[in-house]
Amino acid sequence: MIPLHSNILSKKGKFCKGSSNWPAKVIGLTGGIASGKSTVGRMLSEQNFPVIYTDKLAKEVVEPGKPALEELVKAFGREILRSNGTLDRRRMLEMILTDASTRQLIENIIHPYVFKRMDQILQQLAASGNNVVIVEVPLLFEAGWQDFFDYVITVVAPEPICTKRLAERKKMSIDMASRWMAIQISQEVKAKRSDYVVHNNAGLDELQIKVNDLAKVLKHLDSKTSGNQGKK
Repeated sequence: MIPLHSNILSKKGKFCKGSSNWPAKVIGLTGGIASGKSTVGRMLSEQNFPVIYTDKLAKEVVEPGKPALEELVKAFGREILRSNGTLDRRRMLEMILTDASTRQLIENIIHPYVFKRMDQILQQLAASGNNVVIVEVPLLFEAGWQDFFDYVITVVAPEPICTKRLAERKKMSIDMASRWMAIQISQEVKAKRSDYVVHNNAGLDELQIKVNDLAKVLKHLDSKTSGNQGKK
């Protein structure tokens, strides 16, 4: 069931922003693998909401010469690198799917660097006058980042569709795709922990309508924030 709009407009739960210099409202966007959360993010960006994609930041922080990559090499050896010195992502994925402790170590190395970049970008967006910013975080709940955001939006989609989409996108077997999905918190649990849920189960046109509804909620939130700032 989709939470009422009032849930996202009147939340009074606890949260702990990483910086007082962030925008007034920072919205976490998450969902299962291949659920369509990046598509929702793109649709929101088309409605003039700044969107930060932490997956892109995660790739950025492990580029050659970056400290995160150096830490990964120290932990796992140069076998995790390709011949050109870049990270062998396929090998890293196999390591993540094979051993939970290895997955935890990899995340413990990468996530702090991702958070630092996210923090920098959020401060820049706030300085530019943005009141509401969306941050897509695939592992938002798994990483325990839910308290960094004022609100959390989760995108859910039928699991068989997600599995097939993931296998096709990453050119992997259905079995490997299923294993990848299995290591994440279920979509049902993520939805229950969220302030707003977008059900991506009826095609792009229907998804666009749902995102348009969500955008209206966020724009109202933006107008309330702007009004409150004007009264200070």
